[in-house]
Amino acid sequence: MKRRILLVLVLLVLACSAAAVTAIAVIRGEIHRTVDLSGTVTVEVMPGQSLRSVAGGLRDAGLIGSERVFLGMAYWNGVDRAIKHGRHEFEGRVTLASVLEELARPPKPILRVTIPEGLTLREIGELLEEAGAVPADGYRAVACSEEFRRLVDAPAEAACAEGYLFPDTYDLVPGMSPGKVADLQAARFREVVDPLMASAPGTPETAGPPEGRLARLLTLASIVEKETGQASERPLIAAVFFNRLRLGMPLQTDPTVIYGVIASGLPWDGNLTRAHLTTATPYNTYMRKGLPPGPICNPGVASLEAVLRPAATRDLYFVARGDGSHEFSANLVDHNRAVRRYQMR
Repeated sequence: MKRRILLVLVLLVLACSAAAVTAIAVIRGEIHRTVDLSGTVTVEVMPGQSLRSVAGGLRDAGLIGSERVFLGMAYWNGVDRAIKHGRHEFEGRVTLASVLEELARPPKPILRVTIPEGLTLREIGELLEEAGAVPADGYRAVACSEEFRRLVDAPAEAACAEGYLFPDTYDLVPGMSPGKVADLQAARFREVVDPLMASAPGTPETAGPPEGRLARLLTLASIVEKETGQASERPLIAAVFFNRLRLGMPLQTDPTVIYGVIASGLPWDGNLTRAHLTTATPYNTYMRKGLPPGPICNPGVASLEAVLRPAATRDLYFVARGDGSHEFSANLVDHNRAVRRYQMR
């Protein structure tokens, strides 16, 4: 009986020793563990959030391997009482010590900037500069650089990376580089556009070779974005342009002319004249048939969806009614009648 009790005690001691050795190995491994991040990882700590919940978020983000070791080290170092709520950014090589150090550091201030649909990259640059985010010139330089154009797969003949700078609300950090802002927009672009492209049936004009379909889609969507502000009319506007393309008719859309004038550095005072309509630029759709070389602005989701799912109509013309809406016509006679009614009254 005594031998049996002694044997059990010995086994318990050995088991505890083995568990202790294993625990020490896990702790040492976590302390010396490093993670090389390919980009910036952001973790937001909310006011009143428990340390255990923070540990779960860090684990999900791949910044730590063991929540228990993190909690133990946080308590041991007193960081559990020093964590600052807000957005914390992690870059490069990350260790457990650097994670704890960052969490105890006051987070960087956040600058929330909303970029509306339909702005050109020049207008986005001016908006970012006015918001105190990045210089407009620096932003345009990045968007027009060969490296960034290749990154987003912009057409070689297009003006910079126009169309690929997705309009959305972004949380920026004052002092961040123009390149990082553009990278955020490019990443968001892919998050939104890739699922749309995969799920929509497309049309003959946006189909064709895979390498050119996205560019054609964006170009037409950017024109739709500029032609109307009413969501209900976007599929109708898209249908008009598709019908014209099928018949070999020029698109004859004013926003492309305006874009070409500005992109060419020609004088522009905000008033479209007959002289502009006869000014030869790659974007003059009165003088050239087919789509222009690339997008003329950065369209939003509604215009992208309108191009992928245009209305089933035979309309070839539309004219502004003066109240933000348009009158659509399937032939020139009806169109001229609408012009006289709404534009010449």
